[in-house]
Amino acid sequence: NPSPIRRRRRSQPQCPSPPPPGRLQTPEPLAHPLPPSPRALAAMAPHGDRKKGKGADRPGKPGLGPNRKEFKNHRKEEGEKAGGAEEQEQEQQPAPHPAALFNAADDGDFPRGGRSLLSRDEMAEARTEAEVEFEKEERRGKKKRKANVSSGIDGDDDLGTLFGGATTGKLPRFANRITLKNISPSMKLWGVVIEVNQKDIIVSLPGGMRGFVRTEEVSDIALHGNSKDNEGSVCAEVVHVGQLVPCMVLQVDDDKKEGKAHKRVWLSLRLSRMYKGLSLDAIQDGMVLTAQVKSVEDHGYILYFGVSTFSGFMPKAGKETVKIESGQLIQCVVKGIDKARSIIHLSSDEDLISKSIIKDLKGLSIDHLIPGMMMSARVHSVLENGVMLSFLTYFTGTADIFNLSSSFPSGNWKDDYSKNKKVNARILFVDPSTRAVGLTLNQHLLRLNVPPINVKVGEIYDKSRVLRVDKKAGLFLEIPSPTPSPGFVSIHDVSDKDVKNVEKKFREGSLTRVRVLGVRHLEGVALGTLKDSAFEGSVFTHADVKPGMVVRAKVVTVEPFGAIVQFSSGVKALCPLPHMSELDNIVKPPKKFKAGAELLFRVLGCKSKRITVTYKKSLVKSKLEVLASYADAKIGLVTHGWITKIEKHGCFVRFYNGVQGFVSRSELGLEPGIEAESVYHVGQVVKCRIVSVVPTSRKLYVSFTMSSNRVIQADTAKVGTIVSGVVERLTPATVVVSVNGFSKGSILNEQLADHHGQAAQLKNLLKPGHEFNQLLVLDTEGQNLVLSAKHSLINTANDIPSEISQMQAGAVVHGYICNIIEAGCFVRFLGHLTGFSPKDKAVDRPIEKLSDVFCVGQSVRSHVLNVNAESARVKLSLQQSMCSSPDCSFIQGYFLLDQKIAALKYSGPSTSHDWVKYFGIGSLVKGEVGAIEEYGVILNFKDHPDVVGLIEHHQLGGSTVKVGSSVKGLVVDLSDGVVNLSLKPELVGSVSKDGKKKKRHRAAVLDLELREEVNAVVEIVKDSYVVLSVPEYNHAIGFAPLMDYNSQLLPQHHYDNGQCITVVVGSIPSSDPSGRLILLPKGSAQDSNISSSKRAKKKSDYKVGSLVEAEIIDIKPLEVILKFGVNLHGRIHITEVYTRLY
Repeated sequence: NPSPIRRRRRSQPQCPSPPPPGRLQTPEPLAHPLPPSPRALAAMAPHGDRKKGKGADRPGKPGLGPNRKEFKNHRKEEGEKAGGAEEQEQEQQPAPHPAALFNAADDGDFPRGGRSLLSRDEMAEARTEAEVEFEKEERRGKKKRKANVSSGIDGDDDLGTLFGGATTGKLPRFANRITLKNISPSMKLWGVVIEVNQKDIIVSLPGGMRGFVRTEEVSDIALHGNSKDNEGSVCAEVVHVGQLVPCMVLQVDDDKKEGKAHKRVWLSLRLSRMYKGLSLDAIQDGMVLTAQVKSVEDHGYILYFGVSTFSGFMPKAGKETVKIESGQLIQCVVKGIDKARSIIHLSSDEDLISKSIIKDLKGLSIDHLIPGMMMSARVHSVLENGVMLSFLTYFTGTADIFNLSSSFPSGNWKDDYSKNKKVNARILFVDPSTRAVGLTLNQHLLRLNVPPINVKVGEIYDKSRVLRVDKKAGLFLEIPSPTPSPGFVSIHDVSDKDVKNVEKKFREGSLTRVRVLGVRHLEGVALGTLKDSAFEGSVFTHADVKPGMVVRAKVVTVEPFGAIVQFSSGVKALCPLPHMSELDNIVKPPKKFKAGAELLFRVLGCKSKRITVTYKKSLVKSKLEVLASYADAKIGLVTHGWITKIEKHGCFVRFYNGVQGFVSRSELGLEPGIEAESVYHVGQVVKCRIVSVVPTSRKLYVSFTMSSNRVIQADTAKVGTIVSGVVERLTPATVVVSVNGFSKGSILNEQLADHHGQAAQLKNLLKPGHEFNQLLVLDTEGQNLVLSAKHSLINTANDIPSEISQMQAGAVVHGYICNIIEAGCFVRFLGHLTGFSPKDKAVDRPIEKLSDVFCVGQSVRSHVLNVNAESARVKLSLQQSMCSSPDCSFIQGYFLLDQKIAALKYSGPSTSHDWVKYFGIGSLVKGEVGAIEEYGVILNFKDHPDVVGLIEHHQLGGSTVKVGSSVKGLVVDLSDGVVNLSLKPELVGSVSKDGKKKKRHRAAVLDLELREEVNAVVEIVKDSYVVLSVPEYNHAIGFAPLMDYNSQLLPQHHYDNGQCITVVVGSIPSSDPSGRLILLPKGSAQDSNISSSKRAKKKSDYKVGSLVEAEIIDIKPLEVILKFGVNLHGRIHITEVYTRLY
């Protein structure tokens, strides 16, 4: 059966709705006393009054109503009672307690004024039920207090109890605070961002707790991770370190890690959770809201609040101190509301935001309270560890001692908070389940600034002053940092031993020594310890860890990837699996590594609070100096390291703190023919000697040989000098030479020639004993010289820079490509000087892969765009339009090396040494037709059986030949043992018929001038060059390159046999018969080098109606841009492209 209270409530036709819990109503004087509500009696009657028997007297035991027997008899006679009995019961009942009257006015079942709605019997039953509940609570309270006393627990647990509701009745002893025991989902907290990682965000919460925000809970808006601050992290687009943010608790995980229960708080920054249910009617002018930038427009920003019913617009300020980008979480203040279009107009004025106070609004509920809001409040009462405040008429909240106005609370801090004192406060947290609200009066937070932290974790401060002693909480200190900082020492960290009376041991105003354990970022309070054990030992925090230090640690757990060890201070480190033993390829951890074992380790490094240690005995017991930075590396220093990688040309050695060095093969101490893998292994500890170091570029070269007797002489070992060498042996990748008889040098395969095709030919012909007359010293690796046989580098050795100070913007210098990545090419000069050419500056036209147009080791000409001496960075351009050769050095080097290859190839005893002179360019020779093939006529020479002649069909000049017949032809080219001849009458007729040597008339050739423009006819097209004849100068034979240094792998210009082209004279042949006339196609040579008289003459030849040959340089929608002549450009309109459109 329903209780009398419920029956009576149903009988009331109209009952006003009660005000929401947590609201405070000021009681008004009542005309007639009202009986207390049963719930008011149960909630508000002080425990002490019940013990003293206050209330309704009854025999045997004091209480609030009759005993149970009388109550049962009373219920049987309920129907016989008359209305007058109720008045008599009211007269006999004692007057209610004032607190009960105060709460009765707050109960919605009792309208103000008027008489009671309950009968005497209903009141009696309610009192009896309340008394029974009180007795049960009293017994539970006694048991709990006894258990606390027996277990040594102090009153700290009371601090973690959250309460909410009205401020009537018995007031709480302590202010609300958030702990891991009472934090729960759906709580709204205020926090400050302390870390922004790629996958999560770490937020410092009230009370010093930490919360974690996963990437998917950062934003409601889809982001793309375009931030450059954190390697494309989405998190970095939304928030930044030091930003104050409201967040919501999603869940609290109870993770069992390393044998202990750890709780991790997961948060959400999504506004759809924070502002769930927010309507436009709840928005008021001057309200501060957290919004996310949805898009950036020309005149302002479109803002998102997590709801679809309305959006916001914030115009751009005249002078924005901070750049606002899409996706960011920002705070803004409401300036206006356009309800017709559901748009809120906002402002980002920081001063206005920090001073805006939320006003009371009809319908405002606890769900509308957002952490960070500021309101005007009144002091209701002072608690043991804080104050209770009332705000917005109906709401109450508390601020603990860490969130008061003064950061340094003294012993008489309560005097500063008199009742009804007006203060400004911000919401620190809201718990919807208990309706508890936490507030802060911190002056920095009121101004929306994070309290400054002037101390460092792990630092020791000797003269810290005690401000206040709390026998249950701990000590409040003033730490003498550069700017005095507030500090707190928990009662558990006061001493290594249990302190029964803290007030006797520490006095206010006394000085003590404290070590900082951590920081409460939101409150700006440093957490410290006074334990003697905290001042002992070399490692207390991560900041105390130094690479190379020897420490003793205890094994906590052993995993497949290594062992987790813990120092005496609690700091943990990882011993990777390869460092758990001297041996490599460890499959299982050694038996020594068992949980609880204490071992001796050496710290390898500490990065981002991740400490790694080693248990390798050779490293732990090493007496040599520790190498932990490139700045500490000195030439001649001997230290220990361990091998991380072995390659054919050497191996890599790792030292402490990530320092890495390279050991070239010549410094491994190996005998010839022995591979490094057979002597060394990865993970092996080795003794190293530093031979070279460049700290700015973080390059270190070391040697495994401790003796430096083989010292190269300074004049022969200098980088940039020209030396000679003799081949000692050949390896698949290098040519090892002896320099001056006592030094060793190596030539990489790609350093044998400028033309990458010739390098392979020369390598196949080299044998031990071959002498290189000229070699350029590119670099030194210990006792080994890095050499080059490239013609371009040797000829320009004096102009190639070796230091960044020698680089000048605008200069064009020779070098070679040492590495190719997706973003560009690295070009090496002398020594370690390296420049970088971005992808868009490497070629003139867009390409997909740089490896398709460049190769490692390729000779290039580099145009210096920018030189930054501070960062030691050089920006280059490899575009052919900026780096084309002004001379014919590339093709000249090609022909010189081609002769050298031919001499090595045909240097046998049966080969005549004068065949090159016999087949001079431009001479007439006689041969016998040996065969007629599709590609031409094959000739044999009686005196030179190893030489083959070739007449291509288009070079027959109309002559008819047969197998076995003898012919006379003009030598137009000589390459790789093949002599190209021509039977064209105009070419053969240009040679003098008198004289036994049958030389051509050289007078016409000598008439040519350098840089002169002439017309030439294409005779033969080869892979790397074309053979030309110059009709204007007695059909002189010349050669033009098809490629340049930077364009070896680029598509080449196509020429047809018999085509007439314009060329520039690049080089005139010498008296040597093997000399060649070098011609440069028009456009490959620099126009500025052409004589002005020649240029003027050629320009004057172009007239309206002249037929010219032009090059297409650009194609546009309606026209084609052409280039012809010397610096002449033209265009062809789309209507002029064809005479007839199809």
